[in-house]
Parts: sequence; C-alpha cells; structure tokens
Amino acid sequence: MAVADPPQTVRYCLSLATVPASVPEARRGVRSELAARGMDADHPLTDTVLLVVSELVTNAVRHAAPRSPRTTLQLDFCAGELTIRVHDRHPHCPRPPEVPHQDGSGGWGLSLVHEMAALAGGGVETVADEDGGGKTMLVRLPLEP
Repeated sequence: MAVADPPQTVRYCLSLATVPASVPEARRGVRSELAARGMDADHPLTDTVLLVVSELVTNAVRHAAPRSPRTTLQLDFCAGELTIRVHDRHPHCPRPPEVPHQDGSGGWGLSLVHEMAALAGGGVETVADEDGGGKTMLVRLPLEP
C-alpha cells in the first residue's frame, strides 16, 4: 500500500516592529501574498483575512509594545486551510470582552476577529508560549467551502 505524501505547508512570515506603521505594512504584505496564491480582492476570504490581520497586529501594537518590540505575522496555507498567527512577547492571553471599554477606547477588535472567523467556518485560539512570556493569536479559516 502506498503512503500519501503529507500535505505541504506554504508559509509566509513577516517580522514587524510593534509600532502603528506596522499595521498597514502587514496588510500590504498579506494582500500581496494572497494575490500570489490566487486570492484577489474578489475572493470571499480576502476581506476577512485582511481584517483579522489588521485587528490582531493592531492589538499587538496597542497592548504588547512595551514588552514586545517585535511582532511576528505568519500565514500557513495547508490542506484547504489558512492559519493566521500573530505572535508577541506579552504574557497576557486576551479574551473577547462582552462589552466595549467604558472610556470609548475600543474593545471590539478581538470580538470581531472571533465573529469573522466563525462566519467563515473557522475558529480562534490563544496559545501561550511554553515559557509563559508571550502568546500567539491563531486563527484558522477553511480555504474551501
């Protein structure tokens, strides 16, 4: 009996300074990578991926920058699934709030990420680093309906 080759994972990785200018830089890089894989502006997942990336990198910039001067963005394309990973070295593992911040400073970004992933048939997970000094926000989205 022949054994099938394991699915190939194609990775796109971008190391970003944890500063506001990195949000549009991340979007540009991801948009270009998606286009190179045939996911142009009309693809049903393109807007979702760009929104998820924007929200997660923005959260890293707003909340992790003092402890994490760099943030890593990674896309893994594998076996009908796209996995988006945004890693920083801040130990707090956030959960979506039930209500926005009382001072009007936001609070809906992570909830929006969870909602967009669910609408696309995917999910969100927060994975703490083994040393407890950081975390990865992981979003899985199916590439095929």
